[in-house]
Amino acid sequence: MKGENSDEKDQSVKVVIIAKSKRHTRIYHYFKLAFQRMGHRTYWIKYMKLKSYVGDRIATALVNGLIRLKRPELLFFHGRDISLELLERTRQRMPVAMYFDDCMRGSRRSFDTIVAQGRRADIMYLTNRGEVAEYRKLGVNARFITGGCDPVAHRIVDHPEPQFQSEVAFIGKPNTPERVECMRVIAQQFDLKLWGSGWDKHGLASAARDVYAAEYRKICAGAKIMLGWNIDPTVELYFSNRTWYTLGCGGFLLTAYSPGMEALFERGRHLDWFEDMDECRKKIEYYLQHGAERRKIARAGYQLAHEKYSYDKMVEIIIRDMREYLKG
Repeated sequence: MKGENSDEKDQSVKVVIIAKSKRHTRIYHYFKLAFQRMGHRTYWIKYMKLKSYVGDRIATALVNGLIRLKRPELLFFHGRDISLELLERTRQRMPVAMYFDDCMRGSRRSFDTIVAQGRRADIMYLTNRGEVAEYRKLGVNARFITGGCDPVAHRIVDHPEPQFQSEVAFIGKPNTPERVECMRVIAQQFDLKLWGSGWDKHGLASAARDVYAAEYRKICAGAKIMLGWNIDPTVELYFSNRTWYTLGCGGFLLTAYSPGMEALFERGRHLDWFEDMDECRKKIEYYLQHGAERRKIARAGYQLAHEKYSYDKMVEIIIRDMREYLKG
């Protein structure tokens, strides 16, 4: 990154992002746009896609050559989306920031690789606070960062088509038995629409297998209540990026509680949460009967997400952290 003698606020940084497309969540597309909006020249390399065509050795050589040509000042990558060899070569030339948006329970098969990559990064950003100390014990300079929303992709839709309307909606896959049971219970009592693949295996219908940004906005606009349910409810401040996307699209979010949520949100002001199925059902009944309160909360959640937790805000934090880290 650039020198310390000039005003750092006015300095742009040349950034290379190495990550998969993630066509449903589009995380790194939004990161690229945010880096660019903040004035940083940004290149996005899909190493894993290239590797699938030409193999690990050639892909590493090609990307390494491209990085030498572009001469970036910061590597920003997603865990598991870069080879250790390429990471080793790159970190000798520039600062390296890693972003990882899963918890240990959701990444058991690749955990050793994630730790190895984290040790080679100057900073590893985790989107949960509960596991930061555990990664630090393993020699990783881990820090907590929230997810975020995009100002263009995540916005309010005024008149969604009838197929997007429901009392309750959930976007995601049946990744845990607890999530499946929750949806079964809700479907018995309310007009629930599930969006995502795999539900048919559990005897539940899905409105669509795939949800992209255009559909996401309409689902949030058409559902009176958007449900949230996380893979591991025991990890402090661990929840899906759908939390930020839902708030960013103006949806009213009722989510399973994650420890520490009150540090980011005011319950009953920005969103609401439940701690067991009985409370979940009661909350759904309540908010279906109190539309004005529900819409007021959704609006406040929308404002919070865009004002404090956008991808632009995350990029500001990453650039600031890296500069401070390099100063020592």
